[in-house]
Amino acid sequence: MSRNTFTGEPLTPGVNVDPVDILAGKAFAAQFGYTDWEAQMVVEYALRRHARGEEDGALATWRSYYPNDLTTFYMILAHAVATGTAALEASK
Repeated sequence: MSRNTFTGEPLTPGVNVDPVDILAGKAFAAQFGYTDWEAQMVVEYALRRHARGEEDGALATWRSYYPNDLTTFYMILAHAVATGTAALEASK
């Protein structure tokens, strides 16, 4: 199944969606104590939603499990996007 924008354009990391490094985000989350399987699953699902352009959905996923810890989510997301962006730039 192909994902597209509302105008029909394909989703392209670095163009119309953020390049997200899921593994880097999960490793960064583990540094903050999110090491059990459920926490890692929530991190991965939220980051995958953000990578598909579902920014609000990613936040909603995180908030449904950890409603009082939004700062950590934004730190994990920023790290995953920064790592994904660096990898994308290095591949050019």
